[in-house]
Amino acid sequence: MASKLIVRNWIQRLLPACDGDAAHAKRQLEWLKEKVALDVSGNSSKSIYSLSKQEQDQLDAYITQRTEQHKPLQYILGTQPFCELDIVTRPPTLIPRWETEEWTYRVIDMLKNQLSTVQKPLRILDVCTGSGCISLALAKHLPKNSVHITGLDISAQAVSLSQHNLELHRPQLQNPVEFHVQDVFQYTPRDDIHLVVSNPPYITDQEYETLDPDVKDWEDARALVAPDQGTRVHQGVIQVAKHCAPLTKGPHLLMEMGGTHQIKLLSELMLQQGFKSIDVWKDLAGKDRVITGGL
Repeated sequence: MASKLIVRNWIQRLLPACDGDAAHAKRQLEWLKEKVALDVSGNSSKSIYSLSKQEQDQLDAYITQRTEQHKPLQYILGTQPFCELDIVTRPPTLIPRWETEEWTYRVIDMLKNQLSTVQKPLRILDVCTGSGCISLALAKHLPKNSVHITGLDISAQAVSLSQHNLELHRPQLQNPVEFHVQDVFQYTPRDDIHLVVSNPPYITDQEYETLDPDVKDWEDARALVAPDQGTRVHQGVIQVAKHCAPLTKGPHLLMEMGGTHQIKLLSELMLQQGFKSIDVWKDLAGKDRVITGGL
């Protein structure tokens, strides 16, 4: 049995990892408790005060990982919710973020409005797929057999994880998905792709140095950092997307970006490659998050 003193101590230890927010620390402790209780006894709802000695020891170890090793909570828990899917997370593959989830929902709504008027299936290319979260969300929420999605990533570890997520969530998917190891700069463009989406690396080396240890020490820098003011991989994605065969009215390219400072450069690159109707989507925090273009 865990005493109130032990529980208070756990909360205090978690505070630095929660920016001193006691409510946040309590939530993280509850999530960690649920994982421990489920893994050990198969009952995630049991009270924290009724944990066995084995469960307490495991919970204590998780708190140490979180606070001393700066291990991201999502890597400890092993999953991250994304568009109603529990995406398996595994270091060093990028953890899905809420900003990406938000614009993925927007893409889903956009395509639902357009798919009724086009020849199907619509072929979608997801570049820098990582855990596969965007591809799988589209495959789950879009109408049955309306799209065919291919996810690419330069990291074999990422593709292994995306394939694991595909098998795990296959019963929930309404559309086919496939994942491949592929460098976007070595990809042979195809004219049967109708839409390209991407969450490429967009942080500069200077910005990377300012990131917290729970990002720098755990997540693959290749999924975070890019040369050319954070736009190098975007350039490769644009080169691939310019060969799209548009079936919908657009946009035909959607890329997550780092913010306002990248709009001018990315817009110029897209215009040079034949894209029109350049637009920028803001996230819920009011930050410029996605740049889009049509052909």
